[in-house]
Amino acid sequence: MAKEYKWGYIDRDGRLAIPPRFHDAWGFSEGLAVVKLEWASGYIDRSGRFVIEPKYQYAGPFNGGRALIQTDGMWEYIAPSGKSLSTPTPHRPADASPAPPETGAPDPAPVFSEGLAPMPKGRKYGYIDESGAFVIKPRFIQAEPFSEGLAPVLMDAGVKS
Repeated sequence: MAKEYKWGYIDRDGRLAIPPRFHDAWGFSEGLAVVKLEWASGYIDRSGRFVIEPKYQYAGPFNGGRALIQTDGMWEYIAPSGKSLSTPTPHRPADASPAPPETGAPDPAPVFSEGLAPMPKGRKYGYIDESGAFVIKPRFIQAEPFSEGLAPVLMDAGVKS
């Protein structure tokens, strides 16, 4: 039986903060993070609870109290409550914030955030401090930078801690 890998979040000590259950995950922005279940994106808080259920084809990070979403091909801005802040339009607004980075292999140079950077060792990722020492041992399939004290990591969905 093949392993199922999902995204979860760890804290700065490497402890599992939000169990792996997402098909994709991004960093936190203004207290919320975009996550994906199957095809739909939504927003979670730092406890992993959905604040805005996954229902969007695209969901961007919050910036200035608003986030760009796409539903049924229509683009609009929403508030952290999920309430619409604009009239839906078929075109992505020109003033839209950039999309969350695509997941995949990180840049070869370490990307430090909050004093730590994801770094591969063999086939696993951990986190190094600015001296280059691993402070969170390599045990993740993929790892992203820290944001607001948590970092998205891809791991075996059966892992509990």
